[in-house]
Amino acid sequence: MSAIFGLIHFDGQPVAVEALRPALDVLAHRGPDGQGRWHEGSVLLAHWMLHTTPESLHEQQPLVAPEGDLVLVADARIDNRDELLAALGLRSMAERPVTDAALILAAYRRWEADCPDRLIGDFAFAIWDRRHRRLFAARDGMGVRPFYYFHDGRRFAFATLLPAVRLLPDVPQDIDEEMILRYLSRHGIESERERTFYSALRRLPGGHALLVDAQGLRLWAYWQPELKELRLGSEAEYAEAFRATFEEAVRCRLRSVTPIGSHLSGGLDSSSVSCMAAFLLKDHPLHIYSAIFPDLPEERRREMDERAYVNAVHRYYPNIVPHFFRPEFVSPLVDLENILAYYDQPFLSANYHFGWGFARMARQDGVRILLNGLDGDSVVLHGWDRLTQLFREGAWEAFAQEAEAAAGHLGTRPAGIVRRYAAPALTEWGRRHRWLQLLRAIRWLNQRYGLPAFELIRMHGIWPHVPDFLHRRWQQWRGRSRTDRMPLSPRLAAWMQQKRRETVPPPESYAAAHFQGLTRGLWQSAMEFGDVLDGLQGVESRMPFFDRRVIELNLRIPLEMKFRRGWPRYVLRVALEDILPPEVQWRATKSNIGFGFYQGLLRHERARIEALLQKPEQLRSFVDPKALGSLWQQAQLPPEQNEEADFILYLLLILEAWLRQPTPVSATAA
Repeated sequence: MSAIFGLIHFDGQPVAVEALRPALDVLAHRGPDGQGRWHEGSVLLAHWMLHTTPESLHEQQPLVAPEGDLVLVADARIDNRDELLAALGLRSMAERPVTDAALILAAYRRWEADCPDRLIGDFAFAIWDRRHRRLFAARDGMGVRPFYYFHDGRRFAFATLLPAVRLLPDVPQDIDEEMILRYLSRHGIESERERTFYSALRRLPGGHALLVDAQGLRLWAYWQPELKELRLGSEAEYAEAFRATFEEAVRCRLRSVTPIGSHLSGGLDSSSVSCMAAFLLKDHPLHIYSAIFPDLPEERRREMDERAYVNAVHRYYPNIVPHFFRPEFVSPLVDLENILAYYDQPFLSANYHFGWGFARMARQDGVRILLNGLDGDSVVLHGWDRLTQLFREGAWEAFAQEAEAAAGHLGTRPAGIVRRYAAPALTEWGRRHRWLQLLRAIRWLNQRYGLPAFELIRMHGIWPHVPDFLHRRWQQWRGRSRTDRMPLSPRLAAWMQQKRRETVPPPESYAAAHFQGLTRGLWQSAMEFGDVLDGLQGVESRMPFFDRRVIELNLRIPLEMKFRRGWPRYVLRVALEDILPPEVQWRATKSNIGFGFYQGLLRHERARIEALLQKPEQLRSFVDPKALGSLWQQAQLPPEQNEEADFILYLLLILEAWLRQPTPVSATAA
C-alpha cells in the first residue's frame, strides 16, 4: 500500500512544484521506503513506496518504459503474476524480478485500454502517454485501492488521498451538501461510488477506467462479470471449486517481506481467512489479532465475546501467534481529527477503533500485512433468499423443511423465519392481484404454523393497495421509523420525503442483485476509509473474499448451494471441511458488538457530546438544535431500546468535527 499522485496541465502551463508542497506533504507518511518524481514541463507524477512484497524491494517509480514514451505510477499488488508473465513472454528471476509495476506497463503495451480486465489484484494506477499527451487510469474491480481526481478541462489531478487533490492551488472547496443529506439520512450514500463530499472532486469507481486528454475525459466500466448460473454435477464439485478458488485467493496474498497478520473475530468470514492462511503458512508464524471483552457484565460478555471460537482456531493451528485488543479502553472516535485530516470526509464506519487498534498492534510487532475477512457474507451470500424462491415456486414442503432446519440450527421457532421469507412472495402476489394464489398460501401458512390469516392479508395482500389516507393512519398507529427520530431540520426532512417517493427498478436476477449489492458504494467507501487508517499505521490490509475470482465464482453458484439443509453460506462451510475447526464451521449464531460501541461512546465521548449540545452551529442547516437534547437522552438508553440514537449521535459528531476543519485558501496556480 503505497501512494500515487499526478498533475497534468493540458494547456501546457508548467507545473510549479513548490506550489504543490501542501498536497504532496499529505502523502509523505505513506512512503517510508522511498519516494520518486517524474517532472516534464506541464506534467508531474509522483510515488511513495511502502515495501510489502518481495518484488516491491526492486521497484522504482515513477516507471518510465524502455521506449521512453510511457510513464507509470501505481499503488498495486498483482496476483495473477504467473499468468501474465506467460502471456507477455516475460521471465522473472529472483535476483531481477519483474515488478508488479512493470507487469502493468507491459500489459498496457500489449492490450492498451483492455489491460485492466487482464489484471487480478488490488490496484490503482495511471499511465502518461507522452507521445499522445493523454492519461489512462484504472482501479481494481472492488475499489480496494483509492483513486481521487479533479478535472476542470484545463488540468487533471489525481491522488491516493482526497486532501492531496483538494489542497492543490485553485481547486474549488465547495461542499456537496446533498452528500451531507444522504449521509445523515443514510439514503443513497451507500450506493454512491463516484461523488465525494466536495462538489469538484470525484472518485474513480472500482472496476472502472478513464482516459483524459485536452479534448476531455471518458470513463467506463471494464468489469462485466458473467452472471450465467454455474451448473456442476454434485455438491462435492461446487465445494471443490470454491475451495480451490478461495485457497488461491489467500495464497497469493501471502507474498510479504514482513511477518503476516490476520484479523480474527471468531466469525465464519475472518476464521475462514485466518485458518486458510495458517494452513498454507504451515510452520511459518501467523500473527492473529482479536478483540476481547473480559470486563463486561456476564450477560453482555456472552453476547459479544467470541473468545471460545477464537481459542478453537488457536488450538487448531500451532503456528498461530495470538494478540488481543481491549476495545473498551479506546473511544469509538479515537484519533478522529487526525483521521479526518487524511480522509477528509464524514464516514459511516462504526467500530473503526477495532481496525485502528489491530493496525497499531501489528506495526509494533513488525507486521505490515493484515489479512481481513471483509465482507465474506456479502460475497458468498447467506442465501436466505432460497426460502423465498422455494415459496414463490410453490415448493412449500421444501420451504418448510429448510425453514425448520434453519430454526433448529438457530435454536428458535420456525414461525419468525417463515413469516419473514414468505413475505416477499405474498406481497408480490398481492400487487399483481393473484388473489387465489395469495389466499391458498395464507391458508397453508395458517394451518402449518398458526400464523394469523388476518395479519398476513393485511400486511402482504391488500395492504399495498389501500388508499393514501389509510396508509397515513397505519403509519401513525405503528409509530415513526427510526430515521424519523433524527433531529431533522425542515430542509433535511423535506429532502427525505422526496427521496422516499423515488423508486428503483429491481435487478433482473438474483445474480444481478448480488453483483449490484457487492459493487455499491458501501464497500468501496469502507475500503477507502480503512486505507487511511492502515496508511497512518504503515500496514496494508488484504481481503481474499474481494478477490475477483472468488467474486465471479460466487456470482454463478446457484442459490441452493448457498443455502442448504438450513445452513446459510453452505458451500463455504462444506468447502472448508478440514480447514475450519468444527465448532466454527457449523456455527449458527453471530456476536453483537453493539453494546461495546454504545458503552465506548458514552464512556469516552461525553465531553465531545456536551460541546456539540452547547454549540451546534455547524449542524444548524441539517438538524434541529432544540431536538439534540432529546436525542442525547435517548442515546443513553441501552442499545436495544435507543433505536439507533447512539449511532445517529455518532454520525453527527463526525459531521460536526469535519465541518469544523479549516478550509485551506488557494492562492496561486501550480
